[in-house]
Amino acid sequence: MLQPQHGAASPTPGRLIVINGTSSTGKSTLCTALQALLGEPYMVLGYDVMWMTMPARYFPFQPQEREGVWYELNPGDPTVATGIGFGVVGRQAMTGLHHAVAALLACGLNVIVDVLFFEAALYEEARRLWEPYRPLWVALKPPLAVSERWEANREATRAGRPTGLARLGREEIYAHSGFDLELDPSSGTPEDAARMVIAQLSTSRP
Repeated sequence: MLQPQHGAASPTPGRLIVINGTSSTGKSTLCTALQALLGEPYMVLGYDVMWMTMPARYFPFQPQEREGVWYELNPGDPTVATGIGFGVVGRQAMTGLHHAVAALLACGLNVIVDVLFFEAALYEEARRLWEPYRPLWVALKPPLAVSERWEANREATRAGRPTGLARLGREEIYAHSGFDLELDPSSGTPEDAARMVIAQLSTSRP
């Protein structure tokens, strides 16, 4: 049983690494490499993590998808997604992530967060909540052809998830200013990209 610590000092806030990029840019792979190479423990969170905690009925192709997350499909080829939509529950999950990350940082936990800032409002809210913790902002941006090749080889795609997600929102997701580092993960190994992030973190967020 946890015992109260009377008079304990407030914890030193945690560090935050923000990884923004479209689907199939290697964000999850980079997050795993960072966790392995960073000397301190870092939790990994993201929009996908939050969405996966929703009841399954709010998932794409399920009865209440329009309240959660859904895909707009090409009428001529329903295996290709041409858009993605977020209902009330899906949006609550995204803004909930923004607040949850800030709370974890305030408790002294380090966090890597995997996001796709589809809209300026999402980016602006996250920036407002996270900026007091001096995050490192990383844009992960391989060439589109590389992302589409990675998408085709993903287990989820082979299991029937629509293709076209690597292309969705590419202009909007990379339109935001204020990023510290832009990486093409196809130019080396995930560990190479992770070391670049760690080097930037060490010099700009000592």
